[in-house]
Amino acid sequence: MTDFVSIVVPVYNSQNSLGELYQAVKKVAAANNFRFELILVDDNSSDQSYQEIIKLNHQDSRVKGIRLQENFGQQNAIFCGFNYAVGDYIITMDDDLQHQPADIASLLQKIKEGYDVVYAIPKMRAHSFYRRMGSRLTNWLFNLITPKKDELRVSSYRIISREILSKIKGTKKSFIYLSAIILKEKPEIANIYTDQKQRKYGESNYNFLKLLKLFLKLFIYYGELSFLKYFRSEKEQYLIRESTFKEEVESRCGY
Repeated sequence: MTDFVSIVVPVYNSQNSLGELYQAVKKVAAANNFRFELILVDDNSSDQSYQEIIKLNHQDSRVKGIRLQENFGQQNAIFCGFNYAVGDYIITMDDDLQHQPADIASLLQKIKEGYDVVYAIPKMRAHSFYRRMGSRLTNWLFNLITPKKDELRVSSYRIISREILSKIKGTKKSFIYLSAIILKEKPEIANIYTDQKQRKYGESNYNFLKLLKLFLKLFIYYGELSFLKYFRSEKEQYLIRESTFKEEVESRCGY
């Protein structure tokens, strides 16, 4: 029986890249004999991203879309997609084609060696200075607040097992940071090393203030110090405006 892979992609102002992303996913699935669903979660884009998702869904029912009511952030958008993913394995990747869909085959092969999570790490970073700095700070913080081994790296391009997904889906934190949640489960983790393309569409919106805010929120929501709970909010993880799923979906992630 062939593997079924759910590919969850957070989408923000990426109308130009979605068609190319879909074609690349379809190509690698056919070449490597796995079934897939492509779940595109539009984080309240201001362009025609959701209209493009609808068009792709009409072309191929394996493409599924969710549109959020407001901008909840990349991680929360992925977490929303997790709640509707039904695959044996779940891939997360970015929408800008810097993560190459061809590497899905390598991720799938590696996780079958007995790992729970495999992260794709670029051999050479194609990100901006602020994005690279943020990755280093995040890696340092993860070493501090989670049981991650020093030599392992994390990224937003990853594959996780169905078992790990089942364990993390119930998290109630309003600020989602998936690698922090995953690492708390002490899974068996591996890295593969890949080539990363330069950004083809759009521009990175990372800057120093956004990275500082992210760093502080990671410490507040995932640090172990008891007083940190007083700084945590309890707003919704996400709210869904509409969806291409045929079945009824919940519009609110409650507590």
